[in-house]
Amino acid sequence: MKNTVYIILSIFILQACSLEETPPFLENESVFSDPDNATTALNGTYEKMTNYDFMSNCYVFLLNNTSGFFVTTKKGGNKNNPFNSTQASLKPLSGDNELNRLWKAHYRTISSANDAIRGINPTEGIGLDKEQTKLNDVLGQSYFVRAWTYFNLVRLWGDVPLPLEPTTADKIHLPKTPAKDVYKQVISDAQNAAKYMNGAMGVGYPKQYAANMLLAKVYMHLATADAALQDTGANYWQLAYDEAIKVYGKYELVTDYAHLFDDIESENTKESIFEIQFSELVTSDYGRSFTPQWYLNVNTFGLQQVNPEVYDRHEAAYPGDPRIASTFLSEYTQTNNGKTITTYPTRAVRPSNWRLSFPYMFKTSLKNKALDTRNHNRNVVIYRYGDLLLMLAEISNELQNGEQLGYVTELLARPSINLSPQAKYSMGQDAFREAVMYEYTFELLGEGQDWFNNRRRGYQWFRDHVIDPHNNYSGRIDAIDVTHETDESIVMFLPMPSDEINTNEGINN
Repeated sequence: MKNTVYIILSIFILQACSLEETPPFLENESVFSDPDNATTALNGTYEKMTNYDFMSNCYVFLLNNTSGFFVTTKKGGNKNNPFNSTQASLKPLSGDNELNRLWKAHYRTISSANDAIRGINPTEGIGLDKEQTKLNDVLGQSYFVRAWTYFNLVRLWGDVPLPLEPTTADKIHLPKTPAKDVYKQVISDAQNAAKYMNGAMGVGYPKQYAANMLLAKVYMHLATADAALQDTGANYWQLAYDEAIKVYGKYELVTDYAHLFDDIESENTKESIFEIQFSELVTSDYGRSFTPQWYLNVNTFGLQQVNPEVYDRHEAAYPGDPRIASTFLSEYTQTNNGKTITTYPTRAVRPSNWRLSFPYMFKTSLKNKALDTRNHNRNVVIYRYGDLLLMLAEISNELQNGEQLGYVTELLARPSINLSPQAKYSMGQDAFREAVMYEYTFELLGEGQDWFNNRRRGYQWFRDHVIDPHNNYSGRIDAIDVTHETDESIVMFLPMPSDEINTNEGINN
């Protein structure tokens, strides 16, 4: 059941564009003095994240493809299709449609958030009435969205334009801002979000703890970033811990891991910290794109499958882990013809048929086989408590504060999993670090974090733990498997979108 219904007004629907936006969609700042109007504006901001160009498709498709863990059947089930030969090989092109659309979607969302941040005057102190409290929450939500969106942009592209004011004719051609300054802005926005978010908006909207989790992620990223991005003397691991621990205990793990990806029971659970709300009016392309062909009573595309070494690594670490069945799909019966489809690893020997050599990504699939529609309104969870526990485990291992194993144990004690931490967790700091980084994959594969987690510890980590294990996979079939690019200048960031280069006079490359 949906708890949040977005009111989508035509004035909120901006045309696809780069930074060259139309004037602010809410030019009258008095709109933001009324809580109901401000709420409608906020819903318009979140609505932009439900677009096909963003969380409904392009975000998942592009980031999974370029994470190092996935291949795609789009434009052909073979290693040489236009997406496998570029994106899944870790060398996306500046003209890639998904890349350009995702960039624009980020900036449309930022433009909407900028209007609210400019238009709302926060009220501080005690004894605030309901209207003031709600306006503060809308402001905090807007800061949170802007922080989260810029955090994506700076990690994906590095130096990026940084518009912070409502768009006007003289502010449409902005140069790139150095990444260090973008990170500073993300931190400032997230701190403001944590200050003003207060839960007044109710179920379906993130609370202030989502901003604390975002700040912890920013500090974790900076802890292992190039020195040029760091402030001298900053203890980023401690800063990350101080934010993450604020979230600890505020949420709970759901009992059944599989329910996190169910069509009905997955929405706004006690584990959800930040999720994008879809509804009967705002449907998603997610299920149509990522559910295997004819898994439902209507044809779906099954666009993404998982590289076999990713499955093998999980099975080797935790044989029989219940999370595996919720994550991967390698056998099902097609509804249109009753044919049973089996892929690796149900097929123990990978066949020469490309589509049958990779397990499907079951998490992103719709589960109700009786569905006769390809679009759906299942929400997309971005932050959840399982991720937070792994963050605390990783941070605590770096700080050596003695808490690290407890968080992993808590995660794996989820009743539907009931596993003990793998042996590597007890073999010292370095072994723990490697184990927890892989645990992110076991727990969160396909949930939008892989691209960032795989690169967060730098090029050499990415090379040693993702690129080389794929290229040197013992079960590799050269005719089927893509080869990952190894050039650091290519694999660590996405190329600047060609549309932005061509339309933004402030950018020349």
